[in-house]
Amino acid sequence: MVNRKDDFRVVLREWKEKKLPEIVEREIRIPLKVSQIASIIGPRRAGKTYQMFSIIKALIEKGVSKENILYVNFEHERLSNLKAEDLREMMEVYYELFKPQGKVYLFLDEIQKVDNFEAWVRRVHESKEYQIYISGSSSKLLSKEIATQLRGRSIDFIIFPFNFREFLKAKKFEIDDVNSLRYSEKFGKVIALLKEYLEFGGYPEVVLESDEEIKVKILRSYYNAIFYRDLVDRFGIENLSLLDIFLKYCLKNVAKYFSISKTYNYLKSIGYKCSKQTLLDYLDFSEKVFFLFPVEIFSYSLKEKKQYPRKIYLVDNGIVTTIYPEMKGEIGKLMENLVAIELLRRSELSDKFEFYYWKEYGKMNEVDFVIKKEFSVQQLIQVTHASSKDEIEKREIKALLKASQLLRCKDLL
Repeated sequence: MVNRKDDFRVVLREWKEKKLPEIVEREIRIPLKVSQIASIIGPRRAGKTYQMFSIIKALIEKGVSKENILYVNFEHERLSNLKAEDLREMMEVYYELFKPQGKVYLFLDEIQKVDNFEAWVRRVHESKEYQIYISGSSSKLLSKEIATQLRGRSIDFIIFPFNFREFLKAKKFEIDDVNSLRYSEKFGKVIALLKEYLEFGGYPEVVLESDEEIKVKILRSYYNAIFYRDLVDRFGIENLSLLDIFLKYCLKNVAKYFSISKTYNYLKSIGYKCSKQTLLDYLDFSEKVFFLFPVEIFSYSLKEKKQYPRKIYLVDNGIVTTIYPEMKGEIGKLMENLVAIELLRRSELSDKFEFYYWKEYGKMNEVDFVIKKEFSVQQLIQVTHASSKDEIEKREIKALLKASQLLRCKDLL
């Protein structure tokens, strides 16, 4: 076995001297005490590393000594080609440099870079001497894989790009009273910030960048990383041209009805040969890496759910408008996509929270979102872009009222 202690000494000394960066407090709450391994997962570049720093900061504020906290980013250039057995040497160096007393908190970032990390993490966790937080790229550390590899010892916490409240915090913009905001001098500023959020999304690096051209370059680099690293490399996809046109077709149809058959026919009409199963696989892969999210029709019939097309949503508006700048004019669709992302966040926090769209069979009546908790419909949401309540189209209200009657739900938004 190659001795890696010198590499670990360099990396751990850097951690010992590192000052924590300024952190935007996120709304997701990851406990400081958790009996299982905490797996911090989610889309690429959504802020998983900074969430680890946020937990570390909270631990230090609670009185935990930094000597008892070890953060390691396994993407460090000194830590390439590590195997699980090398981590024993990492811990020897840690105890040598830090001399911790009592419980140790391990933060293992990009842990998937370590070959066979699961066996080591399981063993260390079972010793009961450590509290372990792991995080990694969505392309290698998917939620279902973690559950299998760590055999029920882990609990997932999913980090998405900033929601609008977090976006405002990052911009250092405070709202004292939401109810009186409409009559405040801050109202115009909020609308301008909302427009920026609608168009460029909530990826932290993008939010903190002021230059719009740089924002677009960052977002394009994210799309390329998702395409090549999360999808092509991770799933061994060979037909890059087909994958690219499939993803761009999905982006163009965000917040619209989407069916594999229609997509297949469209691709066939422009000269692409593929099977419907290949397209189903692409959609499944895109969902696994937190990129695309199909939403089914609301129905108590499983057969009906599968017969109707799904609606497609994307993890962040910024990628949509970067690939298709003309989508900046589709404010209603961008608004609907933002609402879908927020509902997705909530569904990940509770197994009992589900959301669908609703459409009356054979009629024009449609409702964008149906919120279901356990066995009953709790809320109906219609997303529309209008300058005042008087300008909301009558068909939007009519559909809500019809759905309210049929689904026995009185909470209409």
